[in-house]
Amino acid sequence: MSDLDEARAIRYFLDAFYDRDTIKPAREAGLYPVVIFHSQQVCEKSAKGCLSLYAIIIASDHHASDFFNRYIIPESGNLQSQFQKNLVHMNRLESYYIPSRYGVNKSGRVHYLEYNLNTVTELSQAAVDFLEISMQFFEIKTGKMLPRSRERLEQYFLKAYSHCIRMLE
Repeated sequence: MSDLDEARAIRYFLDAFYDRDTIKPAREAGLYPVVIFHSQQVCEKSAKGCLSLYAIIIASDHHASDFFNRYIIPESGNLQSQFQKNLVHMNRLESYYIPSRYGVNKSGRVHYLEYNLNTVTELSQAAVDFLEISMQFFEIKTGKMLPRSRERLEQYFLKAYSHCIRMLE
């Protein structure tokens, strides 16, 4: 894999950290649709980070689990059972993605999803766990250790992969 593949993966993980860091305050405020949405985003970006290591880029698909099953699970070695356990939650979050974010879908159907605190807590924790396992996958495949805080990961990303980053202002 190239430095660019690694830079893409870390950038996805960094995006996932922003979503992860939104979950707890949203749960404490009782904003359960926001918790579900950002939990799904953590999973999607974590999966895209892993896929990036194989130069697989999914720009707009919100169902990254299909690609993840096809390309990452067979390569995940000792992490395979952990990934498979969390994929159940990832699939569930993917099915909640639209109704948690949009009350009206593309065809005009009106959605209302009732949220249970225990379910929201379980799914959000599964998303955080999925991010951690995805980062472990990166570390195994690259031999590089990643920081687990958003701030330190961003510093590492900017320092180690500056030659791959297009800076915007």
